[in-house]
Amino acid sequence: MTPATLIARKEAGELLFSLRGLAWLLALCAALSSFTLLLVGSTELSLLDNAQVVCDMAGLITVLASLLALIVGIDATAGERERGSLVPLLLIPTPRRMILLGKLGGILIAWIAMFLLSIPYLWAVGSTGQNLAEGVALVAILGTPVVLTFGFLGMALGSWMPSARACLMTGMIALAVSASPLVIGPSLRQSAIGRIFDAINPLSGTVNAYDAVIIDGKPIIAQWPGLVLALAWLAIVLASAVAAFDRLSR
Repeated sequence: MTPATLIARKEAGELLFSLRGLAWLLALCAALSSFTLLLVGSTELSLLDNAQVVCDMAGLITVLASLLALIVGIDATAGERERGSLVPLLLIPTPRRMILLGKLGGILIAWIAMFLLSIPYLWAVGSTGQNLAEGVALVAILGTPVVLTFGFLGMALGSWMPSARACLMTGMIALAVSASPLVIGPSLRQSAIGRIFDAINPLSGTVNAYDAVIIDGKPIIAQWPGLVLALAWLAIVLASAVAAFDRLSR
């Protein structure tokens, strides 16, 4: 077993088996459960079109998973540095890129766990319609690069900034700005500034793709611009995380 695999298992184990990690997963499930009960139990919201409900749930899953991935990424660098476990890890006779690869793999495993946890909630709100398969597929295809982007952003911030609290504040501001299309009205998004923001924001592209496929019935393959945008941001943030971790390990 390679050192990268061992480190990835360690990082994933801290999320899946430690009290702190399980608390975050429980918070994710609680948020999704509350939203699901709101959709099912509210008389007005239960009258929403099934496609709209699945689309809203897919967007919520992507945002919440991005938040948790951001926290995992920050904890992998700034958190370990504050706990005093990062320096001993960097001193072991293992190539620094293997350590980095293991930590990146831990974020990927964390996202897989979050995705699997989210499937029952998508089923709960979409099992009575014809949009469940599209919702699950879109979250897997388009949600993955977005979630990993914020996870790798957390690693980059944790490597560059001295305080985990400052990293978390900066990352949450970035996520809040990116997630603004979920809360602002359509009229504001149709303005010149709103269109420019949508064109460069990977989360906007993903939400628009959810809307186009799940609600409007367009083919998934036609949403390649949103996927390209998300992959471009993923590559940029990954390069930043690699550079920041190289600087940290010197």
